[in-house]
Formats: sequence, C-alpha cells, structure tokens
Amino acid sequence: MSDEQSDQLALPEGEMKRAVTFIVIQAVFLAISPLTGGWHYKIWSMLDSAILVLSIGLTGLMFVIEGAKFRRLIFKVAVALYVMAVVDMSLNILLSGWLGWGEPR
Repeated sequence: MSDEQSDQLALPEGEMKRAVTFIVIQAVFLAISPLTGGWHYKIWSMLDSAILVLSIGLTGLMFVIEGAKFRRLIFKVAVALYVMAVVDMSLNILLSGWLGWGEPR
C-alpha cells in the first residue's frame, strides 16, 4: 500500500477531534437523560438513553473504519440518532409536565 493510499485511509486530525468532541457531548446528554424521564423508568422514558448509547457506539466506529466515505456515513447516522434522542428528551420533559408521570387517579 502506498503512502498516498494510507493517508486517505487514516483518520485526519480534524476529523478525530470532531468525533471526540461529539462523543463528549453525547456522554453529557446521556448523563442528563435520566432527569428527563423524571426517574420513572418506563419504556418511553428510557428510549432516549438507548438511542444515545447507540449513537455513541456508532461514533466510536469512526476510529476503526478505514474508508473516509464510510466514516462520513457513520457520522451522519450518529448525528441523526443524537438529534432523535434530544427530541425524545424534549418530548419527555414536555409530556411529563403536562401529563405527569404519576399513577392515574
């Protein structure tokens, strides 16, 4: 393999910094996610945590995938999952305030 081919396969420094920053942001939101469910562990309130874990796992694949095209695809899918998780957290907060998480009376 020539040096030019190995340079194309290597993870550029800027891309690595972007991936690490994105993982840190996801980890912060993962730490916050139990608060959005009101500490009531129901399926829907745990969905955002599950999506965030999947997103972090996919982002971690960027460090081992060699092709730049596949790394960009994985990053885009991870960003889409992250946005879905944040939207789910927002809906959890809105609905828990409106409906409440308590038992029906």
